[in-house]
Amino acid sequence: MNEDKKMARRKARETVFELLYETEYQPDTTPEEIFALSCENRDIDETDKYIRRTYFGVKEQQERLDILISRHAKGWKTNRLSRMTRTILRLGTYEMAYGNLPAPVAINESVELSKKFDDPTREPGRTPAYVFINGVLNAIKNDLSENGIPVLPEPVMEEISPAEAAETVETAPAEETNV
Repeated sequence: MNEDKKMARRKARETVFELLYETEYQPDTTPEEIFALSCENRDIDETDKYIRRTYFGVKEQQERLDILISRHAKGWKTNRLSRMTRTILRLGTYEMAYGNLPAPVAINESVELSKKFDDPTREPGRTPAYVFINGVLNAIKNDLSENGIPVLPEPVMEEISPAEAAETVETAPAEETNV
């Protein structure tokens, strides 16, 4: 994937993250309303298939994603995670299970989201959120690869064409993303 497409995909992923995070603060507003208002008030292309498919896909599969996250977030219930961490984990898990994105790329992108949007002034001795996110997503990756992909039921939404799937695949980072 060339650099321009990679940066466009990263920007689209950040947009999905922002929509999902915004949804966390508006439980009485439907995802459709949040999406429509965001498209109207921000510079979001409502026809962007990746943004639409991923945002609504995460919302549609949220219960299943949370079960998978809870299974691997040792000692943490999903509802006890910060909204930001929970949102990043849902997006990363969705991209691995449903998004035709190689797991190392999904994990790396999730870690980068955490580094960019998380509180940079962590208390000394406290583990940064991106380390936790990396560990949980690696455990989910192992679960998905051992049990076949997808472990979760197929989402009920528009299918992605092989050409779109090819555009989605990015080059995995050179280094391993293990904790």
